[in-house]
Parts: sequence; structure tokens; C-alpha cells
Amino acid sequence: MTDVEMADGKSRVVAAVEAISGDRDKAVAWLQEPIATFGGKTPLELVAEGRTDDLLGYIQSFESGYVG
Repeated sequence: MTDVEMADGKSRVVAAVEAISGDRDKAVAWLQEPIATFGGKTPLELVAEGRTDDLLGYIQSFESGYVG
């Protein structure tokens, strides 16, 4: 993954989390929190693995009321 792809993925994820939480600082901090659904990997690890779309789907599940 290139630096540009990584930056784009992080930006997309932060924007999605910020849209839900309303707090950019919390959205950025969340990038380092392990997610049980993804085997304890952090959002940054998932983005680095090229799984940004999977992560965005997970984030969108919060908006629809389903998490998992």
C-alpha cells in the first residue's frame, strides 16, 4: 500500500467516524482502538491491509443500528 492510499483510507475512515460522533479528535483517537469484530486489529492496521471498505461497512453498521 502506498503512502497516498494509506492517507486516503485514514481520511475516509476519520470522516465516517466523525460524521457519527461529531468529534474529529475522538475519530482520530479511535484509529488506534482494537476492534473485536476484526480479531482485535485497529482501524489503522485494517487500512494498512487494504481493508478500508470492510472497515467503512462496519462503521456504517453503527448508523443502521447493527454492530458486528
